[in-house]
This record gives sequence, structure tokens and C-alpha cells, in this order.
Amino acid sequence: MRKYVLDTSILLHFVRQNERAQKVESRLNLLGKDAIPIIASVTMGEIEGFVQRQEWGPEKIKRLKDLVNRLAVIDIAAADDKLMQAYATLWNYSKNALPDDKLGRSIGIGQNDVWIAALARTAKADLVTTDRDYDHFHKVWLWVYKFYNTRPASLRISAPGRVFDFKGVA
Repeated sequence: MRKYVLDTSILLHFVRQNERAQKVESRLNLLGKDAIPIIASVTMGEIEGFVQRQEWGPEKIKRLKDLVNRLAVIDIAAADDKLMQAYATLWNYSKNALPDDKLGRSIGIGQNDVWIAALARTAKADLVTTDRDYDHFHKVWLWVYKFYNTRPASLRISAPGRVFDFKGVA
């Protein structure tokens, strides 16, 4: 089974049912029978904040609930020692404070994003995002699929050592 941890940005695109979500699904088949899409409990908190700020209507909230019902939502409780260790390691690495593995500079990254990355590392899952927040992890700690638009009707996906271009693919 393929496992993917979805960043909040990816979840938002899937709720919006936009072109980027379609292209992500076309490339990775996140909702396929042989995939396990995962989100962290902090992602749900971020989404709830977004719902409040954007004053989503009942239809969009229903799409969100239907989507979440298809995902594994993992609590980031302190009961999981491996998750706690992964968080500490990734946080210290980001701050250039990991004694045996210096990054060379401190990276500004939110704590929720570190939790999401720690979950991906602990679950041995690929992380899927549209953000740059995880760039410093993907060569060392994680496999990160970063979907981003480069120009209209084009999508680039980057992962360690590879960049995929999908031009004009619907």
C-alpha cells in the first residue's frame, strides 16, 4: 500500500475540487484503493480555522466532511514515542540545532508543519504539499511531492532528484 500524508494545502485543493486537485489525483491516485491518504489532527485544526475565516457554506463543509471520512486522521498525542522523537529531530534540524546533522542555517517553519512532516516520517509515508515549507526535509528526512503551478495549464511536481512536468494535462 502506498501511504501519503497530505499537507493542509492539498486538502484545501481537494475540497475546492479545482484543477490542481485533479492533477494531484491524476498523478498520485491518493484516493485509490491501493493508497492510504493520511492527515494529522493539526491539519483538521488548520482547516477549521480556514472554514471560520472564509465563512464556508454548507455545501463546502459537506465536501470537507465527506473527504475527511475517506482519510486516516492521526492524533499527534504524546503517547507515540517515535512521533515525538521525529518531531524533535525535525524541529532541531530546521533550527540548525541538531548536533550530528547541521543544516547550515535556521529555517522558518511552523510547528504544525513540523508535526505533519514528523507524521510522514514516522508513518513511512510520502508527504504531499503545495508549499515550500518542507523543501529542506526532502533530500534528507522525507520524500516530498510538491505540486505547484508554473504557468497556466501546466503543473510541476518536484520530488528528490526528479521534477515532473504535466503541460496542458486535464
